Amino acid sequence: GINAEYGMNDPVVERYVQICRSLKKRFLRKPNITEARDNFYSFGKQLIASGNKEYAVSCYISASQCEQELGNTVGETNALTKAASLFLQLEKDKQMLCISSNEHYLVAGIDCYNNAINKLISSHKQDLALKLCVELGCLLIDMGHIPDAEAHLTKAASLINPGNISFQIVVLKKLCCCKSYCKNYMGALETLDRLVYLINLATSTLEEKITLHLQETLEYCELTTLLLLLIVNTPFLHLSQLHKDLIKKYSSFPVDAITSEPDIDRFVLLVEITMAAKHKDYKLLTTLHDKMYPTLDSQQNELFKELIACTEDINLVLL
Repeated sequence: GINAEYGMNDPVVERYVQICRSLKKRFLRKPNITEARDNFYSFGKQLIASGNKEYAVSCYISASQCEQELGNTVGETNALTKAASLFLQLEKDKQMLCISSNEHYLVAGIDCYNNAINKLISSHKQDLALKLCVELGCLLIDMGHIPDAEAHLTKAASLINPGNISFQIVVLKKLCCCKSYCKNYMGALETLDRLVYLINLATSTLEEKITLHLQETLEYCELTTLLLLLIVNTPFLHLSQLHKDLIKKYSSFPVDAITSEPDIDRFVLLVEITMAAKHKDYKLLTTLHDKMYPTLDSQQNELFKELIACTEDINLVLL
């Protein structure tokens, strides 16, 4: 629809109204859905080029309705996705201009994405639905809407073929980040455990070789899991066997570590982190954080700072 705030003196708005009216008359006289769809796409592109995203949205939603009439599911979902993307861009524009928002554009954008995802799932196009779930999850992370992002990444995880280890890594790592950000540390641990299990399963059946990427992912999982375990500080007896083994591994420095560990420097650092956390050594943890900072991703950096904060709180209580 036309937003009154732009007024009818705007030539773009006038043309928008004229095209919509002419298309409506054409439908009433002689339906030509393909031509109508093409007109909506063409004018939508022109509106975007002229900076009128709000009107362009209406064109793509109308185009999606034409695609639906034509029975073109992929075309319909593409048009819905384009409309969704425009809605989210409008929401971002408000954020950048520090304009208060009732999140109307955000809600509309998520609804368009969800309509597209559900149509693809019902049409048995799981791979396309999966990509849209991940796309929306990433957009929502960038916009700071982490709980919404988590919901869509969780849906994405449910759609992935277990054999697609590359996509599993992308989705589960992002999902773990969302859970950590929301301080759902147990949920983050469960996500990491699932990722490690899937990598080990893939490599044990010889479907995948331990590539550098997989090895780096396992190291990411190990360090992130260790930081999470040190933060939640669950009694050792209540840990799963997997987590017990990890805590044991970095609770001491065996004499054969120099020859048995492929990266001895990393091993020593993780032992020091574990022991410092156990002894609530705030100063040592701070020093270790400074030392490891260049190698940490943003999630691990935040977790390390949370671990330091927990230790600092305890020290203040003791004082």
